[in-house]
Amino acid sequence: MKRVNNMKKRIISLLLVLCMVALCLTSVGFTVSAQDIDAASAAQDYGLPQNCEDGNILHCFNWTLAQIKAELPNIAAAGFTSVQTSPLQPHDGSSHWYWLYQPTKFTVGNELGSYSDLQGLCNEAHGYGIKIIVDVVANHVAGSDNGNLANAVDSVFKNNKSTYFHNLGARGNADDRYSTTQKNIGMPDLNSENTAIQNMVYDMVVSLKNAGVDGIRWDAAKHIALPSENCAFWSKMAQIDMFQYGEILGSPADGASDADNTTWINEYASYISVSDTVYSAALMSAVRDNTPYKSTGNWNKKGVASSKIVNWSESHDSYSNEVNSGGWTKNLDQNTVDKAFALLAARADSQTLYLSRPFQKAHQSINYGVKGSTHFTSDEIAAVNQFHNAMVGKGEKVLGGSTYYAVLREGGAVIVSKTNDSDISVNNNNTMVPVGTYVDKVSGNTFTVTDKTITGHVGSTGIAVIYGAEQQPTEAPTEAPTEAHTEPVRILGDIDGDEEVTVIDVTLLQRHLAGISIPYTVDKKLADVDGDDDATILDVTYLQRWLAGIVTDDNIGKPVTT
Repeated sequence: MKRVNNMKKRIISLLLVLCMVALCLTSVGFTVSAQDIDAASAAQDYGLPQNCEDGNILHCFNWTLAQIKAELPNIAAAGFTSVQTSPLQPHDGSSHWYWLYQPTKFTVGNELGSYSDLQGLCNEAHGYGIKIIVDVVANHVAGSDNGNLANAVDSVFKNNKSTYFHNLGARGNADDRYSTTQKNIGMPDLNSENTAIQNMVYDMVVSLKNAGVDGIRWDAAKHIALPSENCAFWSKMAQIDMFQYGEILGSPADGASDADNTTWINEYASYISVSDTVYSAALMSAVRDNTPYKSTGNWNKKGVASSKIVNWSESHDSYSNEVNSGGWTKNLDQNTVDKAFALLAARADSQTLYLSRPFQKAHQSINYGVKGSTHFTSDEIAAVNQFHNAMVGKGEKVLGGSTYYAVLREGGAVIVSKTNDSDISVNNNNTMVPVGTYVDKVSGNTFTVTDKTITGHVGSTGIAVIYGAEQQPTEAPTEAPTEAHTEPVRILGDIDGDEEVTVIDVTLLQRHLAGISIPYTVDKKLADVDGDDDATILDVTYLQRWLAGIVTDDNIGKPVTT
């Protein structure tokens, strides 16, 4: 994918702002105020869902807040609804990524950025429609498995060690629920039942919300007990109106009965969303090995709604968290990880996390503050995210054949070929995908959809994304045999040819003008919404303002002779 250098991106962003201001100033009868300019800026919409729960998450693992802020235009263009940061609490140790998970107090600000930096990031992210999720460590503080506190731990914990910690030693049986919630997991385990501890965490999360943060990822959530276990931690945190999801590695108690784990996971899901690491790992393994996988997730089978589950094709744990060697996905090629992401991210009601991979692989070589891979900007990842965003609320059918995996939605499909660069024929189950001719958003190849099959050539990535039929197949006319066949109607502002003007058209035109490849040849007549006989950045701005209702123009959306 062609990348725009940083200077060019800054120039384009500046032009967008200047053009918006200029158009506002020249509009007859339009009163300009700071609030109006903010509204016009916020209207630079990339088709992202309004809620964290409806979109996919980019994990900017170990990035500084400034690095995330600089990448926001590309993150929005890639269709990610949310960005997840690494923990921002003060911590013990230096350099290595895992020190971020050994906090010394419940305040905001470390080497990744200050509270003020976080406010600035949230403000700018919201202008793109992006939500910010912060990773919070609330189960333990820095120290050792025997309960000794690190020197850097705040004195309030040292002065109240007998009541602020469980003080029951290291877990002897990781499968036992009592050991899981009451004993140390390598660091001193906080007494989450204690009201003072709950209040410290609550106050920090409220401060995050006040900074503009939209969501929380709770580290080691399964190690914090539930209200049914006489701990009010989760019921208290649920009072804060923001998206929250918890890390549940394996099951709430890996050796407990299926009935007990079902009860516990549904109780967690009544307060927060939960990660399904068992299903995520199983699907990733199936794609790696080209074997079948179950369409129903582990927590789905236990009664948790898909809208309350976060999946991943790769997480920071699966990549990094194994001493000396790193995680089990680190040696998988990026394309294999991308294929698994495509199958998870295309699902109805899904929330799928995509890891920005560190460039180092060894556990001890991965450091915080070092920006990872920007492969998330690739055509295939952007196309899958944009498909997901366009399909919110639509039904699904998951299929698997000898040569492919596919997620069919009411309006399109994501197809993953087990062999890249190959011809594919997929069963169009119950005509889920409307009959028509489609252009793959990744490769630009043509796919033909009948009431029985979806056929086409999947490109070199092994991922095809189709939706928004280019045209219906030509059939013999029945009522007016003398009428000549006419070409499909194209309308002003319709860049992708789906016969409607949406924020996706804005994104495609903006990417085209920025020199970022898209699978369409942009017709200047369709893009010239301001009527100056040219397709420029002014047309992007004008179309954004039209979609936001700031200007009216009866010509946009009307037929154009091309």
